[in-house]
Amino acid sequence: MNRLPRCVYYKSIGIDPYEEILKTISFCSDVEWKNKTVLLIVPPSPQVPTPGREFLVTGPFEGFTYMATLIKKMGYRLKVVDCRLKVNIDTLILNSARESDIIGIATYCDSFMFLETTTALIKRQFPEKLIFLGGPLVTSLPKVILENTSVDCAILGEGELTLIELFDAYFQKKQKTFEGIKGMAYKNNGQVHINPPRPQIKNLDYLPILDYTIWPNYESIVKNGQILISSMRGCPQECSFCFKTIPDLHLKSLKRFEEEVSCLKKSTNFNYTWLNDLTFNVFEKRAMDICKILKKYNVQYHCFARVQKVSSDLVSVLKDTGCLGIWFGIESYDKRVLDANRKNIKIEEVDSAIKMAENAGLNIRGLFIVGLYGETEDSLRDMLAFIKQNNFLPLVKYLVPFPGTSLYQYAVETGAIKDTLVFLRMLSRRKVSDYDDPIINLTGIEESILRSYFRQIWNITRERESCSGPS
Repeated sequence: MNRLPRCVYYKSIGIDPYEEILKTISFCSDVEWKNKTVLLIVPPSPQVPTPGREFLVTGPFEGFTYMATLIKKMGYRLKVVDCRLKVNIDTLILNSARESDIIGIATYCDSFMFLETTTALIKRQFPEKLIFLGGPLVTSLPKVILENTSVDCAILGEGELTLIELFDAYFQKKQKTFEGIKGMAYKNNGQVHINPPRPQIKNLDYLPILDYTIWPNYESIVKNGQILISSMRGCPQECSFCFKTIPDLHLKSLKRFEEEVSCLKKSTNFNYTWLNDLTFNVFEKRAMDICKILKKYNVQYHCFARVQKVSSDLVSVLKDTGCLGIWFGIESYDKRVLDANRKNIKIEEVDSAIKMAENAGLNIRGLFIVGLYGETEDSLRDMLAFIKQNNFLPLVKYLVPFPGTSLYQYAVETGAIKDTLVFLRMLSRRKVSDYDDPIINLTGIEESILRSYFRQIWNITRERESCSGPS
């Protein structure tokens, strides 16, 4: 089996001068800024969330909330149009764009068709208005996305510092091109230019505390317990199937994390959060301190965790501090497949983590992928047997080689993805949890066999979910 290509991630060097500006930004009272209106748009999605993540259809996105909070904190008037919640979205978008000075659109893996049509719609009506993009899709394929939509520019990677510099250049300096701004892509005379990447924010304590009132459905977000909070950004792993918009792992201080929980408690009176750290338990003692802070403010939570470093002490603290459930990214139960996809875990660690969490009385969900690079019918058979032998709730997806990942590069190189635009449009229609979703098959297994195992695992999921109820 050939080795997968490795993605090259930009590693942060030095301190960005705009980080100091981020640190000192306070709510602005300057008349010039207060007269400028920023429209931010959240695209619709065809996806049917996996059980337990239904809030993805109506709830907030953390990265988007940070950007919107920052815009509001800088003193701009802010409009947010969440297309997930609306009908007749074209009329709503045009009416909102008419009243705005600049328009930003979030991009996710399933956003391409929306970007094609919506940016063309806005530009036809308001050719003078600047449209910028941000988010994982445009970060992974900036040239493709800018060439095939009617946008002017894009913020790539971690967005806050670039956003500050972009707005300074556009509103104060009246710039129309952005060649000097790190972390941006832009069009000039029809040609796409991609600037050098921007270093990540070194000190996450400088980030604004999230303001959930930016969301049109703020009251239901709080009522339905959809507040998100995180203590870190980035991930130290190099899994083949995951695109890292923010590659380096940076941490908030415990003091700042507690301040954030305290402020959100006062402003929303929330009593539940999805702890949005991708590798929550990478530092065990710190993870336990985070749990204790949440308990101090009477906040229950769910969390993601790697199967490594799951000790009896950790699961005991999780249970004691109000953890309602733990989600393990297992992906496969075959060591050869795990190694081929650089998952960097052992089967023994999977077994131990499940046993530890189960003994502590935690609700457990295991995340699996059917069709990983190197998959065989034997590995699928082992996955199914492992799931049947344990009582956790399995959540399974077909492998998707997302743009920006090693598997995407491999799929393009091998011809499994022949046309990038056709592939992006397919992602824009994909439901995720649907047996009939299209498959990009990177294995030597017949598609019918992949679908058979997917269906068997989903049948187990539905059966166990109906017996246990929500968790």
